[in-house]
Amino acid sequence: PYYATDPRWLTDSTLVYAAVDGRSTIAAYRLSLDGTRRRIARRNGLVANIPLADGALLYAQIDYTSRSEVRSDLYVERNGKARRITHGMRLVQPDARADGDIVAVQLAPGRASLVLIDRNGRFLSTLANAGPDETWSEPRWSPSGSRVAAIRRAPGGMFSLVLIDAATGAQTEIDRQSYVLSAPSWSPDDRSVLYMSDRDGSPRLTLANLTGRVGEVSTGPGGLFAAEVSPANRSIAGVTLRADGYHIGVAPASSVVVSTVPRSPPVDSSSAQPLAPGEYHRYSAWRSLLPRYWFPVIEAAPSRGTRLGATTSGRDVLARHLYSAYVAVPTTGSYPVGSLFYRFSGFRKPLVDVELSQDYTSEFSLVSGGTADTVGTLLRRAQNASLASTWVRPRVRTFSSASAGIGVERREFATDPGEFLKQLAFTTPALANTYYYPRAVLSAQWSNLQRPASSISAEDGVSMAVTARERFRTDSARATQSTSVVGTVAGFKSLDLPGFAHHVLALRVAGGVADRRAVNALEVGGTSGNTFELLAGYAVGEGRRTFGVRGFPTASIQGTRAAAGSLEYRAPLALAGRGWGLLPFYLGRSSLTAFADAGVATCPSPVLELIGGVQRLRRARYDVCSPSPRLGRTIASVGGELGVAAAVLDWDFPQQFRLGVALPVVGRELVGARRVS
Repeated sequence: PYYATDPRWLTDSTLVYAAVDGRSTIAAYRLSLDGTRRRIARRNGLVANIPLADGALLYAQIDYTSRSEVRSDLYVERNGKARRITHGMRLVQPDARADGDIVAVQLAPGRASLVLIDRNGRFLSTLANAGPDETWSEPRWSPSGSRVAAIRRAPGGMFSLVLIDAATGAQTEIDRQSYVLSAPSWSPDDRSVLYMSDRDGSPRLTLANLTGRVGEVSTGPGGLFAAEVSPANRSIAGVTLRADGYHIGVAPASSVVVSTVPRSPPVDSSSAQPLAPGEYHRYSAWRSLLPRYWFPVIEAAPSRGTRLGATTSGRDVLARHLYSAYVAVPTTGSYPVGSLFYRFSGFRKPLVDVELSQDYTSEFSLVSGGTADTVGTLLRRAQNASLASTWVRPRVRTFSSASAGIGVERREFATDPGEFLKQLAFTTPALANTYYYPRAVLSAQWSNLQRPASSISAEDGVSMAVTARERFRTDSARATQSTSVVGTVAGFKSLDLPGFAHHVLALRVAGGVADRRAVNALEVGGTSGNTFELLAGYAVGEGRRTFGVRGFPTASIQGTRAAAGSLEYRAPLALAGRGWGLLPFYLGRSSLTAFADAGVATCPSPVLELIGGVQRLRRARYDVCSPSPRLGRTIASVGGELGVAAAVLDWDFPQQFRLGVALPVVGRELVGARRVS
């Protein structure tokens, strides 16, 4: 495994410990001395699992209590069911004695104390109250239950191994040094304590008896961490570091050889840490909020010339404010575009987002009457403003959020050159009007997906999202008011087959419906992914598609009702982990995927309705729907993909690149798709 920590003896022949091997999420494991390993249950962190007298396991783990806060509490797992026994107490590193009483570290600002908790999580007393800049850690009950061994770090960095009488609170210092002491554990006869010391800069297993005699145990070049003697004093278990990660090891206790080491006099240190010199004042975000960079933008304009501009972003150090901005102006000097996004998170709940944007898109080319000569372009100007609030509920194992927002889009038309607009408006008056489209949006999502360190995909969970939108046009609100709802569900199941990561079965289903007055269609077809800016102003990728069907053109079928699904089998290929010298190119893991996609879109049939006392035939907005031969007809494809995680022009953030082949198997002739894409 990559990491393994804190072995504890369940019996003389069985250990329990926490580990993560890259293929799976962090978990507690049961290990027999014959090498048989069994996964017990998932954990939120690499924490010690303490066996209780009734066979249950006690452990501490963190979880979110708000969007930006995590707290550690105590849990007991019994018969496969975990129960949280404390709430918001900030407890770590617990240990339990035979009668069920628990000693644990309680965290506080600038200090950490030892407290006693009963088996049900009720606070009993403070065993060792820490002062400023003082921390107690890793308490362990003696086998008799009368004393607690713990590590104390005094102000200034002096470490001590201390024994505390559980009844009186009296403290006895066994060892005190200026280097790190850690991981104490008792011998079964209650007469000595094993612990780790960094006397020469590497972890050394050290043994001290209650008279203060200290000796070192020979552990080999890799060192030994978290040593633990079996109840019958037959074996000693510990963690050792090797080239491929941390390993749990066991040796006969009789093979342990202790060599006496002289106790060096401790180095004097100050009793408290003074405040750093300088002036102290309330936090201000302005200095860290200023932009630190900009990227040039060079892109084609929708009519004449080339857009030149820049993009930047910034945030303050506490992430209360976050923004990104973009602006570009064509070389003709007309029709600039830009966007501004700002998020304020100082309320903690909710997040507040403001977005402003302006864009020009080409509607069609203008030609000289009776000829094919292009003389200009009709442009559509879209200005957007939106305000949204988002409530986020992160947890270590789940994530959920809900958003509510309002916005308005302003549309008008222009021509390039500008003198043609009056001519067009004379024949088509609608082009001279300005249109406003107010909207309201509600969305929610929930996920419990897992993602181990070496995984090629999300695993063992589901992800669900739904978005509802209400939209209308102000000059004809009753006739244009439209509602749409789109939802997606994705599920993932890992398969424990050979490879550096699990194989994964993935199923995704999406569905959407809009009413008859919709002005935007639901589009089925195309390849879904992300966009990636390979060079400044040059992006690759088609972006996210809700109803993607690989092997078919984008928007092959458009309708007011749509559904699509995808079934994939994903398998690990290679874990390269190689760069190209010092250049910003890095190859990570790769995978192979076999897939099958399908999708369909429809529009409702005309219906009779009573309008002004007269029955009339109401139709859907067929101008947003595909021709009737395509509606209600399924398109489907099969194929395969090579996926590669690679960093291109970047050292820190790898991208996921996909190279695939898709073969349309249903509906190819219907939409004119190629035989192979």
